[in-house]
Amino acid sequence: MLKVVKESKNPELLVVTPLYTGHKISRDTKVGLLRNDINFAWVSYESNGSTSKNYAEGIKAYRERYYTPRYTILIDKDVIPDRHMLDDMYNTLKKTDDQIAFCYCNFEFKGTINKRFFHIAYDPLLLIYGNFISSNSMIKLDKLDEIGGVVTDKRYDRLSDWALWLSFLSYGYYGMLCDHTSFVDISTKSSVSSGSENEYRATSELIKRDFIDPLISGIII
Repeated sequence: MLKVVKESKNPELLVVTPLYTGHKISRDTKVGLLRNDINFAWVSYESNGSTSKNYAEGIKAYRERYYTPRYTILIDKDVIPDRHMLDDMYNTLKKTDDQIAFCYCNFEFKGTINKRFFHIAYDPLLLIYGNFISSNSMIKLDKLDEIGGVVTDKRYDRLSDWALWLSFLSYGYYGMLCDHTSFVDISTKSSVSSGSENEYRATSELIKRDFIDPLISGIII
């Protein structure tokens, strides 16, 4: 179900918050995102589906009813962003050339998981070894369309964001770090990132087989 959180006429950016049924966007997330100057629309999409599926459905439903902006970003319900985080990421991404499909920023998990990902410049080889890019990254919507959209196959649910960044790479598109902003993502036991180690390993093997092995054998990076 699509719900408009913040309306805007002809927005440059569409923010989508995927919600599992019954979940709500935190106050800190709402307050933090509204501290931006960019013209953006914000919707949530709620269902029993996965985060990636709800993100994809949110983009689709918004574009069918309203307008197609140039950029989109997934924002989790418990993200605490720096002031002007969206502005900083937008100003970084809009200056990039055609080879850059998305930009990401520094982030930190707090809660069930406590881990920092700071100052990691984009490197295709590093991405093949493991994901260092949050799903909360800003994407050029035309490039997302070109690669076939968000990765929503249930087999990759635990690591669907990694699969997406690898999909961009398979099309010859890179990402860029916006190093002067960040956010905190509050992790709980129900968070996708808090799944079991066995589940993580099994999904990693699928990612290796379906995304990384074809890259290594078919593309010179």
